[in-house]
Amino acid sequence: MPTRDPHSSSARRPALLIAVILAAAVSATGCAHDTSATELHLDVPDADRDAEVYVDGNYMGIVEALDGQTGAILLGPGVHRVEVRKPGRFPVQRTVTVERRPQAKVVIEAELLEDPQ
Repeated sequence: MPTRDPHSSSARRPALLIAVILAAAVSATGCAHDTSATELHLDVPDADRDAEVYVDGNYMGIVEALDGQTGAILLGPGVHRVEVRKPGRFPVQRTVTVERRPQAKVVIEAELLEDPQ
């Protein structure tokens, strides 16, 4: 049975294909280095500045830190789900669409109403 030379171009094709697919996936997600990224700003009452922020299901930090030393969250082009949560309060969920052309910022007003339970 003939063996394949690991240095041949046909042996490298699967690795090259995987690299191309990964590069396309990374560029399609809208990384923070994308020049078309848009800043997300949260307008939250002072009492709820310790609420947690999630974007597309990923924990980003607390409101106060994201507005302060850490800086704004950058959103790439596309549709994003933003959620602000705090124990004892109803969560605020918003869907935002970021266009390919840069926008100054997206502002979400999040008034977390008290859960009566």
